[in-house]
Amino acid sequence: MKCPHCSEELSDVVPRERLNTKTQAIKELQKQLSEAQEAASSAESLQAAAEALRTELEAERNSFEAYKLESETSAELLRAGITDPEDMDLARWRYSKIDEPPAFSEWLSSAAREDRHLARLFETASAEPVAAPEQAETAPPASAPPANAGARQAAVSPPPRYSLGEISTMPLEQLREAIAAGAFK
Repeated sequence: MKCPHCSEELSDVVPRERLNTKTQAIKELQKQLSEAQEAASSAESLQAAAEALRTELEAERNSFEAYKLESETSAELLRAGITDPEDMDLARWRYSKIDEPPAFSEWLSSAAREDRHLARLFETASAEPVAAPEQAETAPPASAPPANAGARQAAVSPPPRYSLGEISTMPLEQLREAIAAGAFK
């Protein structure tokens, strides 16, 4: 390339126009790079938030499944006549210790009745309904309760009213009796 001013041959010289275009291209690429880095950091934060929400959802699902299982087992235990919460926990614990458990209702109706720790629960549960009708049949019929005579109040006449003139001439003893009787309320 030749110098435009002196026409001298120049080597290793880059024209200004080419230099300006390359500089402009570098600036645009740097701007694109910074935008991409911002997008990547935003995506990373969204990824972390999504992972946290996924973990929270999984915990809620597990909690729901545990509640659902407890509700189902509670219903089965109540149908079997086991109403005490501690006894229910014992039955659930014994069921959880089985290696390959059948359905809870099947286990409760068969194997649980043979379990040495749970058998007493079924004995008392089955004995209670049988004992209740016998007691009802042998109990004498309830008699009518006695009348509560003390609840009725005798008709009481209201205390007499005194005029100012009567009060001023009243003896002290009679005035005290009138006050005690509630004549001046």
